[in-house]
Amino acid sequence: MAIRMIEYDFSIAIENAQKQERKYRMNFPKSCVLYLRSGKNTPDFLEIEMVLSDENIVHYRVPTMKLETYTRDSIFEKNLLMLLPFYIMRYEKDIHEMSENPEMFQSLLNDYEEIRINLERELSGADKTALYMNLNKLIIKIADYICRNEKTVRKGIGETMGGKVLELESERLERLQKEAEAEAKAIGEAIGEERLSTLLNRLIMDGRSAEIQSVVTNAETRKRLYKEYGILPE
Repeated sequence: MAIRMIEYDFSIAIENAQKQERKYRMNFPKSCVLYLRSGKNTPDFLEIEMVLSDENIVHYRVPTMKLETYTRDSIFEKNLLMLLPFYIMRYEKDIHEMSENPEMFQSLLNDYEEIRINLERELSGADKTALYMNLNKLIIKIADYICRNEKTVRKGIGETMGGKVLELESERLERLQKEAEAEAKAIGEAIGEERLSTLLNRLIMDGRSAEIQSVVTNAETRKRLYKEYGILPE
């Protein structure tokens, strides 16, 4: 992994290298490695000792992140929402016991209830609805996998995170997409250009509705956007 990380970082550093008079300056990214599972032997850093052509030695170190060290509160405080789908792995060894211990099971559900409430607060607003939906679905999907042998726990987490609500919301989004496709198709057919409906639909889905009027009335704009989206003539 250390070798692979230095390959990634070196590639990024080269891509963003800047010339300063007669020399180049390369800034390496501040990378890290996330361990979803860790133990006492998991290192705090991945290290490589590089011996350069002039015999100078450079120590390359990549810090490691260990999921188990992040609590629910610290994840939200540091805005590390990407860790939430894997939060269930903190309890991986206790899943079976939780299914037979009502107090432990309720404590887990309380934890996920707080996650759902905090997530709704962090991702409130129409522009973040899709992100909230996708993240919520991923939380449930990974919990389903980790708890695949414990139906009670799996069902409890799914219901707490709003499984039924998510299903209804996904149906709403699907309906809106179909309506947008129908609207785009109608405009395209009215003008008599088959591929225009495809372009209009893409603009609507990408939140670029403000460009629709220009697309309909300006041939140069249509030509540019056809090229941008790779929409070829029939």
